Amino acid sequence: MSGLDRFALARHFRAAYGTSPHRFQVGRRLARAQDMIAAGVSLSETAAAAGFADQSHLTRHFAARFGLTPGRWAALSRQ
Repeated sequence: MSGLDRFALARHFRAAYGTSPHRFQVGRRLARAQDMIAAGVSLSETAAAAGFADQSHLTRHFAARFGLTPGRWAALSRQ
């Protein structure tokens, strides 16, 4: 649609948003997951709704990005 190959499109995306398309997408999914966890949705339902393959996939990305697990974050956000 854009007339660019995938590498040129990725370069333009990085220039505009400061990150790769994949990292941007994962970040958006994690933001949605944080909102759902704060609303009290279970972690397995959150993982599926946010676009992760399973709960462990969510946990792996969540811990890498924020430094704590989704369960720990949920406990801290409810206090």
